Amino acid sequence: MDARQTRSLAVFWYWLRCFWTDPDATPELANYYRAQQIDSLSRQLPLASSATVLIVILCSIFAHGLINHNVLITWSLSLLIIAAGDVIAWYLFVKRKVKNTGSKGALFVLAVMLGAAALLYAQMTTLLLGVLDTQGKIILVAIIAAFITTGAWQFASLPAAALVWVLFLTLGVSVSIHITYDGEYLFISALLVIYWLYLSCVVMVTSKRFVSGLMAETAIEHQRQVVGLLLKDFEENASDWLWEIDHKGCLKHVSLRMQDVLGKPVQQLSGSHFLSLLTECTPAENNAELTELATNFQKNEPFTLDNIPIEINGNVKWWSLTAQPLISSNGDLSGWRGVSTDVTDALLRENEMMLLANIDSLTGLANRHLFSKTLHESFLDNTQLNNTDIVNKVTLITLDLDNFKIVNDTLGHLAGDELLKEMSNRFQEITPKDVLLSRLGGDEFAWLFKHALTPLQATQFGQKVHALLAEPWLHQEHAFDLGVSIGVANAPMDGSSPVSLQRASDMALYAAKASGKNKLCFYDPKLDEYAMLRLALLNDFRQSFANSDFVVLYQPQIRYSDNSLIGFEALVRWHHPERGVVSPADFIHLIEENGMIVQLGEWVLRQACRDAMSWPSPLQIAVNVSPVQIERANLLTTVLKSLNASGLPASRLELELTESSLMCDGDSTIALLNNLREQGVRIALDDFGTGYSSLSYLQRFPFDKLKVDRSFVMAASEHTQSINNVDAESILFAILQLANALNLQTTAEGVETIEVSSLLQSLGFTNAQGFFYGRPMTAEHAKDFINEWPDIQNKEN
Repeated sequence: MDARQTRSLAVFWYWLRCFWTDPDATPELANYYRAQQIDSLSRQLPLASSATVLIVILCSIFAHGLINHNVLITWSLSLLIIAAGDVIAWYLFVKRKVKNTGSKGALFVLAVMLGAAALLYAQMTTLLLGVLDTQGKIILVAIIAAFITTGAWQFASLPAAALVWVLFLTLGVSVSIHITYDGEYLFISALLVIYWLYLSCVVMVTSKRFVSGLMAETAIEHQRQVVGLLLKDFEENASDWLWEIDHKGCLKHVSLRMQDVLGKPVQQLSGSHFLSLLTECTPAENNAELTELATNFQKNEPFTLDNIPIEINGNVKWWSLTAQPLISSNGDLSGWRGVSTDVTDALLRENEMMLLANIDSLTGLANRHLFSKTLHESFLDNTQLNNTDIVNKVTLITLDLDNFKIVNDTLGHLAGDELLKEMSNRFQEITPKDVLLSRLGGDEFAWLFKHALTPLQATQFGQKVHALLAEPWLHQEHAFDLGVSIGVANAPMDGSSPVSLQRASDMALYAAKASGKNKLCFYDPKLDEYAMLRLALLNDFRQSFANSDFVVLYQPQIRYSDNSLIGFEALVRWHHPERGVVSPADFIHLIEENGMIVQLGEWVLRQACRDAMSWPSPLQIAVNVSPVQIERANLLTTVLKSLNASGLPASRLELELTESSLMCDGDSTIALLNNLREQGVRIALDDFGTGYSSLSYLQRFPFDKLKVDRSFVMAASEHTQSINNVDAESILFAILQLANALNLQTTAEGVETIEVSSLLQSLGFTNAQGFFYGRPMTAEHAKDFINEWPDIQNKEN
């Protein structure tokens, strides 16, 4: 047999096996199918045995005298033995329920027993055909045909036994007739063969249906087991639990999980009224949820009810209920089935997320998100309220800590965080209950009053804030005097929307900082004009810088000891094509905020070095340096490039820094200044006395000169009545003593009269600068000034 025939035979055998078993079943499942087939056949054996006994009795009566007596007895005893074996098999497999493993041996024994019975019936049929008349023969053949059919149908659940029964009985009778009667009944033999083929097909189809039923039952049972396992696992381990109530609302099904959750035994819970049980566990203030639950039960519709508070052993849990009505066949409500879920953890997590989303993690105050949300809610639509007089009337007060950056830069960000928490605690002390206090970010705070404050009330509230900060903040061995700038805006007068009101408050805050800090300012429409001017100047600056609308002027500096000219200070001026000359006070601070001071400062430094190179040595050039240049630019590289490009010796360059420049990064600034001094550049501290003057700065930072601010010089003038002249002179003398002790030169700014010049010289100042010696001038005029000095001074004197 070649490979192709082998494959064809294998396919045929696979197809044939499909009629009495599942060829793809596992060995265990195949044994189960055989066991079920054996069990089905075993249950038919008592009926088959009874029929066998009846046939033996009838044949013994009617065949007596017609056939050999010994043959009849042997035949009868053989059938009775087989019938007894059938009864024994039924007793073992069905009655005693002996374990039926579906072994092939048991199947073989049953098939042999039925096959033997079929052969005996075939033998008796052959014998009777030889002695009966024609009418009897016809009756006998009809009985045998019905007998074969009944057996095939009865034993079809076990196809092997049914096929053996049909085969042995039909073919046995056919062959016996052919042999006994020498072909006389050949037509009947042929019919029996055809009948055998037909019944075999019927047996196979019936068997296939039986096996298909077994397969379907197995699948259903598997699903039932899986569902049962899942349900068991669900009830034992999940946070959910099942419940079922009847039409009266009493519990029918109570899971172990529900028993654990409620802390009561199943026996006590079963039959309890579900709503009454929940009422016992629900706080009185939350009865509304149970009322809603009772209403849903009356609607006879599926529902889900979330966040039902349940108090068990003093602990409040939150449940979610999902229920489905059970409708009987006649359309009446027979009960409810549902699932309960403990959503406490999820609700707590949600509340925590809401808290994190709305609360500033550092201070515990409302954050910008909650502030914006509350501010928007304060601006109600006029159509929502009948009384429009109370719509949109709110007051927004914003606050910014003055010089908070100093704390961060000197003590570190951890100290800055401690300061913010301390300020938050102080602010909460004066915050009314109906007012939202928020931290908007950094050192900016805001109060949102949902009722408008009068100017007097807002001012009084600002005074409370300033009073809170009157007490210095102590950190380790440091004490800081704190100040705040406050901006106030009212809606709808200053802003008719959340955005416009917040903008107005910010502008008022900016005005407070610009006016000297530690002040309170109300919004003024003029601030809009100022803001637009600032924006216009900022936009014009870019174009003017590209068009070279900036010039550098030079103001002379002299030395008192020999009345000699020692150099000039470079001063930048903006010649606006439309506005004329723009004062540095109007644009320097603006471009510092936007970082554009870096490119302007580099240009001034290059131009000043280039112009100074045309002056005779050793005249110096002093150039102001912005704190932004120190913080954002590589100042050392910029200075060296300017010196190299111009050829100016480093000893002729002096950089003037304000005290705010020292607030950036102390260590890196010290390293920068030391590097500059190593190159030969001189360092001067400008406007000394107007900032946060501290001996620590003079001790830590490497300076060559102190430039005393013009306000002290002007105060010492006899024409100035702002302070007592004696006090001003005392201050100037104290500064001189400090400078001498530190071996620093001193330059007095703002000298405009000979009297002031004489006073400063008598006090001991090293150098002077002011209109008395010369106004700011162009580079060309500076050359003429140098050539004519000291004749110019002598003429003026």
